[in-house]
Amino acid sequence: MQINFIDWVAFKDIWVDANMTLAEYCAQYSAVQTNWVYTLAGIIGIIILLINKNKKWYWYIFLALYTVMSVTSVGMHTADYGEFEPFKMTTKLLASYVDMSLTEYTVWWGACCAAMEFHPGKNKKKTAFIGVVTAIMLVVIAVLTYEVFVIHNRPLYIGGGGAPMDGKTGGLSLAELGCFLTAVPLFYLFGSNFKHMEKNEKQLIILLVSTLLIAVVITSLWGDNEINGFLLGNFHGHSLWHILGGLAELEVVFWVHQREINQKFAELKAEKQAA
Repeated sequence: MQINFIDWVAFKDIWVDANMTLAEYCAQYSAVQTNWVYTLAGIIGIIILLINKNKKWYWYIFLALYTVMSVTSVGMHTADYGEFEPFKMTTKLLASYVDMSLTEYTVWWGACCAAMEFHPGKNKKKTAFIGVVTAIMLVVIAVLTYEVFVIHNRPLYIGGGGAPMDGKTGGLSLAELGCFLTAVPLFYLFGSNFKHMEKNEKQLIILLVSTLLIAVVITSLWGDNEINGFLLGNFHGHSLWHILGGLAELEVVFWVHQREINQKFAELKAEKQAA
């Protein structure tokens, strides 16, 4: 297999040589450029936590994973679009494995971070929660590995245009669906701890969940292989998913930052009352 990535500078020649439609090319180019929203959000998030002197190490790892994931996603979208063939190992397929694996690890670690946030120290609830999301993550990685290295194909099972890895009319692969399933236990975690949060924390959680739900609907219904009819074609569905994902990343940082402030304030208040 020859490793081959698209040279975006010479876009005109590659568009012709790869036998791509203009819509296909624009979709991939848009997806590449909007990935840098993840990168900027990750760097800005780390800076915010450092300025706030946040000592919760696990959130730094989460943001670092998110930032690296943006780079692997760029690699997947710049993998030679024209060379993809179902049931054949290609640069595109291999790049998608790296990208989706890191995406799954990032979602999994984010869920673990939330468990450590709500249940610090040794805690049976934290252990059980992390065990559940880890089991889901391992199943997703196993299925993805089987698809890529055994059958050499990642067909769309939810929605989609019908053809393997098509996506012209939306759709989710099993790996993409698996990422969402890995995040589902977070709804339980947020719900069970919601009443114990301060008002400003609750507002940020509602904003975060709303942003993610909107992003999931958009990426599920509108595909990433064509510029589609979403908002009269003025917005590319998968690219909007990238932008909303970066926004959600910052919303997580704002929540962690606000929660840290609230916890410090509560500690100072308790110390004054004790004195």
